[in-house]
Amino acid sequence: MLRFRRLQKELTLALILLTILILFVVGVAGVWIIIEGQQRTVRSIQQQVAQRVSQEVEHILSSAERNLLLTIQSTGFVGLSPTDQERILFDFLHGQQSFSYIALYNADNSLLFQTHRTQPNYAMTLSEQEHATALAAVLETGHTYFGELIYDRVTGEPSVQMAVPVFQHELGRTVQIIVGSLRFRILWQIMAREAQSTERSVFLVADDDRVIAHPDPGMVIAQQKYPIELSQDGYGLKGDSVIVAEWPLQLGEKNYRVISEQPLVSIFQAAYIHGFALAFALLLTLAAAVFFGRWMSRRITRPLDQLVAGVQKITAGELNQEVRVSGRNELAILGGQFNQMQRQLRDLIAQLRNNASILEEEVASRIAAEQSLTELNYELELRVSERTQQLEQSLTELESAQASLVQSEKLAGLGSLVAGIAHELNTPIGNSLMMASTLQARTRELTKLMAEGLRKSDLDSYLLMVNEAGQILTASLNQSARLISSFKQVAVDQTSYQRRIFSLKEIIEEVILTMAPSIRHQQLRIEQKIDGSIELDSFPGPIGQILLNLVNNAMVHAFDGKSGDLWITSEADSEMVVLAVRDNGQGIAPDNLKRIFDPFFTSRLGQGGSGLGLNIVYNLVNGLLGGSIDVTSTLGQGTCFTISIPLTAPTISKDKTN
Repeated sequence: MLRFRRLQKELTLALILLTILILFVVGVAGVWIIIEGQQRTVRSIQQQVAQRVSQEVEHILSSAERNLLLTIQSTGFVGLSPTDQERILFDFLHGQQSFSYIALYNADNSLLFQTHRTQPNYAMTLSEQEHATALAAVLETGHTYFGELIYDRVTGEPSVQMAVPVFQHELGRTVQIIVGSLRFRILWQIMAREAQSTERSVFLVADDDRVIAHPDPGMVIAQQKYPIELSQDGYGLKGDSVIVAEWPLQLGEKNYRVISEQPLVSIFQAAYIHGFALAFALLLTLAAAVFFGRWMSRRITRPLDQLVAGVQKITAGELNQEVRVSGRNELAILGGQFNQMQRQLRDLIAQLRNNASILEEEVASRIAAEQSLTELNYELELRVSERTQQLEQSLTELESAQASLVQSEKLAGLGSLVAGIAHELNTPIGNSLMMASTLQARTRELTKLMAEGLRKSDLDSYLLMVNEAGQILTASLNQSARLISSFKQVAVDQTSYQRRIFSLKEIIEEVILTMAPSIRHQQLRIEQKIDGSIELDSFPGPIGQILLNLVNNAMVHAFDGKSGDLWITSEADSEMVVLAVRDNGQGIAPDNLKRIFDPFFTSRLGQGGSGLGLNIVYNLVNGLLGGSIDVTSTLGQGTCFTISIPLTAPTISKDKTN
């Protein structure tokens, strides 16, 4: 018995391939969701870390200021002698880790005392001008002043200048000013703590992009920079791909950034476990699909085996043998229909045998008819011979006329025009006729089905076909209408436009604005260099139509629907204006360059081009506007159309303009 082993394998393979495709899509989507979710989680954690560290840093720096102010208030600093003030400041500097050096100034900017944490004879690195700026800011505002960054000349450690006012309430003014360098070394421990507990790196960046606190002191001492562009592009301090979060920190009028970064590779490591679980689930699903595919293919091919066995017996001549197919599916229905066809075939054979005698009589009558036909053929040959002589004479006359037509350039152009129109209109009108006949045939079928009992599926099929036919008819007829409208444009009276005084730049900008959707769709870049002072007493409508046709010509032919550049420039003197439209497209072949202004000449015949655009441009420039147009082109480099028209258009008789 013939077995459908190959069909069974194909069905099983098709189901497995479909399952693999679905699992592939699900797997890719799952991996993407896992990675995106991990990125969002890490980015949220990074943001929280940056905010928390920023708050810690702000608290530590603020505590240094508060401790200094508290020392001044608790010791009665203003009323003490200079020696006691020097002792208090010295003890304060060495009793905590916040400052590198401290200096005491009078309100008249005279230096009273200065000391350094590790170098007694240390000279302050800031210039007198920078100290004067800090002192002036404190005296003016009465508040603490935070200045520029200071880098220690020996250790390279950064600090920030801070000036604190010493206010005497009895006098109601600031009498002394304490200037110190607020260290950032105390912040390094916070950064090192974050680096040890996690894979992330947290550091502090000044407003000039220099790193001033980092787990690696070498980065700070080397004054490594971390521009904000790297953070926005997702790159870390070392140039690797990271997840970056930052939180602002303000110290006085200076803005700092707390940066928290984590390598991007850690996200993939965290997502590996989820991906492995997803892959295991997909493999189990694939195994189930293989088992189900084999079972389903066997269920389908078993009835086919029964059907083929019955057909083989009928083929052997056993017409009384009926096909038996088990089940209640479509194959069982097919077996029943085949049995019915077999019974009709037996009846048909009997009927054919009865009609054999009738056919013999009909053959005899046909022989007699053939004899009559032979006589008619003889008469027809005579008539054909006479007609052939007449046609040969007509052919001679036509060949002579054809030689004259070849020599006539005008009639040759007319032949090209007719061929162009016929070729362009043939396809849309042919499509419309074909769809109309198809619609008529399907309508007759629907009418017949309505008489026999119309089903919803028949009506849905008919409505779907009507909708598609309507779309094709509309598109074809619209295309025919556009072609006919373009053909009519050639014959439009060129002097029927309204004449007025207008700005050339405004007209060009209006045309470009009108074409903005098409220009953006094709990503065409247009650069205009039009003198706004150029005014014409002419016809703005034709000038707009000329520019519209030239831009459309560049979009279709120069760039073939792709992006490109277009330059529109103008030059003017006292009488004429020269308008140039240049592109960097594919250029025009030298053989076509002399014919581009001919009506219905196009390099895209049969592809939507009518060949009328540049002909209309030529007629408008040389006729109504009284100017001239020239074109230069180089293959692969672009094309330039140069239009010269008078600032004042020629006077046209009133009867023509109307």
